[in-house]
Amino acid sequence: MKTTAILALRFSDVRSRLSLAAVLAPDNRELPRGLTLKTGGGTRSMELTLESESSSTSLSTALSLLRDVTLFQEVWLLSRGKDGQVGRADSG
Repeated sequence: MKTTAILALRFSDVRSRLSLAAVLAPDNRELPRGLTLKTGGGTRSMELTLESESSSTSLSTALSLLRDVTLFQEVWLLSRGKDGQVGRADSG
């Protein structure tokens, strides 16, 4: 059984999209055997499609990518100075 996971990301500007793509690229060159990663999207969007024979491989890779995206978002926003506050839905 082949498993597919699709992560769709939207960005406020093209610069942040390009920066995330540059950050993710080195970590995703050598993938485990049987796993494919395709990237696509527009100027302010990115779609990552993972395909694997193993659902656990697709899921663990998707979670890893989401952790990387979250870390990127926090560093990106904090690097923007006072306007770059990281907000959380549960912070009130």
